[in-house]
Amino acid sequence: MPIVALLFVAGSAVAHATWNIRLKGADDPERAANLAVITPGLAAGAVVVGASAAGLVQLAPVAVALGVAAGAAELAYFMSLARAYSGAPISVVYPIVRGLNPLIAVAIGTLLLDERLVGAQLWGALSIVGGLIALRPPWRGLREGVPIRALLSALAAGVLSAGGSAIERLGVLEAGPLPFLGVTWGVTGLLYLLVARRSGIAWTTTPSLATTGSLIIGGHLLVMAALAVAPLSVVVPLRESAIVLVSGWGLLRAREASGSAEIALRAIGAVAIVCGAVLIALG
Repeated sequence: MPIVALLFVAGSAVAHATWNIRLKGADDPERAANLAVITPGLAAGAVVVGASAAGLVQLAPVAVALGVAAGAAELAYFMSLARAYSGAPISVVYPIVRGLNPLIAVAIGTLLLDERLVGAQLWGALSIVGGLIALRPPWRGLREGVPIRALLSALAAGVLSAGGSAIERLGVLEAGPLPFLGVTWGVTGLLYLLVARRSGIAWTTTPSLATTGSLIIGGHLLVMAALAVAPLSVVVPLRESAIVLVSGWGLLRAREASGSAEIALRAIGAVAIVCGAVLIALG
C-alpha cells in the first residue's frame, strides 16, 4: 500500500473519531449533524461549480451522477447515525457502524469492483472486524436495554457508510478527490438544508458546529484521496483504526465500561485492530 495512502487514512481516522465524539457530545445530535454540514457543504459545492464554470474543472456526467448518489448516501448515513446516537451510547453505536462497514466494503470491493486482497491483507481485514466485535459485541445492546430503533439506525448507518465509500471509490477515479468532494458535499449540504427547512430548523452556525463540519468534510477529503490511490477493500478496513480512539474515549472519558473483564476484552480488540491495520498496510 502506498505510504501516501497510509498518511491519508491515518489523518482521516483521527478526524473521523473526533467529529463522532463531538457529535455524540452535542445536546441534540440530530440537529447538530444537520447544521454542521450545511455551511461547509454548500461552500464546497459552490467552489466546484465556480471552478467548472470557469473551465478549471471538467466534470463528466457520470461523475456528477456518482456525486449526487454519494451525496444522498451521506445524508442518509448521517441521519441514521445521529438517530442512533440519540438513543444509545457511543460505545454501542460506533462499533456496530464501523464493524459492518469494513465487512461490507471488502465484499463490495472483491465481488463487484474486481479488487484483490494480496498477501496477508485478507487476514488483516478479518482481524479488524474481529477486533471491532471484541471491543463491543453488537448483540450486547439488546441485553442492556438499548432501544431497537437505535440499534436498527446503527445497522443502517453501517450499510450506508460502506455503500457510500464504494460510490466514492468510483467517483474519485472518474473526477479526482477535490472535484468529487465538492459535488458530493454540495449535494449533501443542499439536501440537509431542505431537511432543516422542512423540520423547522433555522439555518445557523456556530464555531463549534463549523469545526465539526470541517472535520467531517476534511476527513472525507482524506478518504477520497486514499481511495484515488488504493482499493476500497484496503482503505475502508484500515480507516476503522478510528474505533480505537472512539472506544478509548467511551472507556475512559464517558466511563462506559463495567469491570476488568470488559476492559481486558476491549484491550484485546484494540490490539487486533492495530495488528489488522499493520497487515493491510504491509500487504
